[in-house]
Formats: sequence, C-alpha cells, structure tokens
Amino acid sequence: MEHIKITRIQAFKSSEDSNTLGYAHITLDDAFVVRNLRLVKGRKGLFLGMPSYRTRSGSYSDIFFPVSREARQILTEAVFEAFREQHPELVEGQVVYEVEDEPREVFASMR
Repeated sequence: MEHIKITRIQAFKSSEDSNTLGYAHITLDDAFVVRNLRLVKGRKGLFLGMPSYRTRSGSYSDIFFPVSREARQILTEAVFEAFREQHPELVEGQVVYEVEDEPREVFASMR
C-alpha cells in the first residue's frame, strides 16, 4: 500500500473502567486526522476498534475502516506499535486478535 502513509499516531490511555483500554488518533499524509480508534480487550485478545456512530436502530456503523486486509494489517501494526512505545503497560504480554486471523503473540518480549 504505497499511496497513503500514517505520519503521526497519538495513543492515550482510557479513563473509563471498561474493555476499551485506550484511544488513538492517526494522521494520514500530514493532511487528514482520524480520531478515536480504540484499543479493545476482547475474549481472544486485543483488537483495534474503528471509530463509529450509533444508528437510529441502535446498532453501530464504522465511520472509518480499512478496505483491504493489507490496509488493516498496516493500520493495526502501526497503532499497536504506538501503544507499545507510549503505554507499554497496556499491551505487555497481550496477543493481538485480527478478525480474519488467529490470535498472535506480539508483545510477549518487551524489554
């Protein structure tokens, strides 16, 4: 994926007591910002939740999302790396779960 580059990632701890451990804002090509990607702790491990809104029917619909597996992998790896650098206590020893794949160990050997 050569066209769009993630040029900045800000990672924040969540102040809520929930499965959402943190939030990230990403900047694309120093031109666009996407806010509120979520670091979520699920049953199978951590995953990256996309920004969404609640519809009239009560379901949620993503506002921003990758359209290919490659784009999802690039986005997920970049955001999780930012959390590893900025807030290692949130991801240490955790596995990353990608919907299409099996969980994989990525943060087991920190430090």
